[in-house]
Amino acid sequence: MNGDHTPNLNSDDPKTPLLPVHDPIPRSPSSNSSLTSLIFTPNNFYILLGPLLCTLICLLVKLDAPVTSIYMLAILAWIFSWWFTEAVPMPITSMAPLFLFPLFGIASADSVARSYMDDVIALVLGSFILALAVEHYNIHKRLALNVS
Repeated sequence: MNGDHTPNLNSDDPKTPLLPVHDPIPRSPSSNSSLTSLIFTPNNFYILLGPLLCTLICLLVKLDAPVTSIYMLAILAWIFSWWFTEAVPMPITSMAPLFLFPLFGIASADSVARSYMDDVIALVLGSFILALAVEHYNIHKRLALNVS
């Protein structure tokens, strides 16, 4: 490889890149505008949108029902905003009721966790794990070759 980072087409070296290697784009020194552009991103806004909606619903919505129903509506808005915008990874969004329901006094952590590990859910989860193991080790191909 030459000193100017261009590929030598006659080289037999396997480490020689096929395409030219470019230097990274020069960046200007960081300023306040770049710092604010790093903090105020759409993803950060979407992350804060869930708690903001929850707070607004808790403060502004008045129903002729128990206060826990208002809290449930607020948590639903929080989780729906994270799910719709995908600001937070789906596994974290799906586990949010585990800490939000006890935090708002809707249900105990024990009852929420128990509903996550119902017998049917454990059976389906176990079958998915088994299917991934079968696929990973190509057992499905081995069985198909033995059958034919």
